[in-house]
Amino acid sequence: MSAAIQLVKQAVIEAEPVENYLERPLNNVSLFETARGQKLCRALNYVAELQAEVRTLREELARAERSVAQHEILLRNAMVREQELRAEMFKPRMQRSLK
Repeated sequence: MSAAIQLVKQAVIEAEPVENYLERPLNNVSLFETARGQKLCRALNYVAELQAEVRTLREELARAERSVAQHEILLRNAMVREQELRAEMFKPRMQRSLK
């Protein structure tokens, strides 16, 4: 069998011994609540951002709907005007043919 040598960082060797770490009381519950509270805060902020975006999109949709309605009215008016002009254009021909 061959042996492998692995280099270890000096900071790891000089770090606090595991025994000292285990002697300290653990406060997992407060850390969990803090993380949970942070997640809740982030979620609420995200919800607020989404609500603002929805509001903006609804305003844009309303503007677009008004614009489409105005263009439909203009198109309808143009079509009516076109029919009137066509009727006027053929009116003299009809009068000549009736004579």
